[in-house]
Amino acid sequence: MDRRQFIRVSAGSAAMLAMPAIARAQAKPVIKVGLGPQQATQADTKRVWEPIYKFVCDKIGADLQLQVANDWAGIATALANEQIDVAQMGPWGYVLARINGGARIINTMLVNGNPYYKAIIVARPDLNIAKFPDDAKGMSIQMLDVGSTSGWLVPNYMMKQKGIDPKTYFSRYAEGASAAAAQMATINGQVDFATGWDTHRNIMIKNGTIKSDSNKVVWESDPLPNEVVAVRKGLDDTTAKKLQDAFVALTGDPIAKDLPYPYTGFVAATHEPYVILETMGYALGALKKS
Repeated sequence: MDRRQFIRVSAGSAAMLAMPAIARAQAKPVIKVGLGPQQATQADTKRVWEPIYKFVCDKIGADLQLQVANDWAGIATALANEQIDVAQMGPWGYVLARINGGARIINTMLVNGNPYYKAIIVARPDLNIAKFPDDAKGMSIQMLDVGSTSGWLVPNYMMKQKGIDPKTYFSRYAEGASAAAAQMATINGQVDFATGWDTHRNIMIKNGTIKSDSNKVVWESDPLPNEVVAVRKGLDDTTAKKLQDAFVALTGDPIAKDLPYPYTGFVAATHEPYVILETMGYALGALKKS
């Protein structure tokens, strides 16, 4: 091999050796997103929301890795433990993740243009309930999991304010059901009452899963701050701000039409509207003073 051939071979080898380092330098960051179980199944939730999160990640030059939790408590734990970077979650789950792991809110979700929703309690359609919970003593109730705002925190707090312990007030008290299963339990006559939230019930009616008279709303809360997009404690501020801005920009983008009914967009958010949920959590003993 003459000197010129050696130089050419050496230069080529050096370029090949350098390629992995260059590729690593140019690789996109990966954003790990976790979603609460909004739709009837995990597969449905992923199908509905994955295009939205891909749009957001593309906006900030990142790749998407998306997973759906089994329950609302699970997504709060994953964010608090920094197993994921971003979570779309219920308000109470966000509060838990904030207190237990320093999670930070970046956006509030809009429903029909509003940053709020209501907790509801539904009943079997044939029940004659003039006032809840006064007329419900001795009946049965199905709560959602303990990470749910409207399905656990708010109804339990409401009853505590009235001096009621639901575990003894009702003949049968259960918790841990998914929102869809709880709704169906009242329709199928398995329980007398079930907790939930108005957005989810309206989605089920819109999708034809249930009819508006399949069960009936017997109680609703005051407006509650809506679902959130939150980030883990250790996510750098620059990336968090880029994500926040991308969600806000999505509201006016054509892809907003792909948001599932009745979601209409996102606004930048602070923790202040969610302090009321902390108050409820401490009152119920679900949060402990340090």
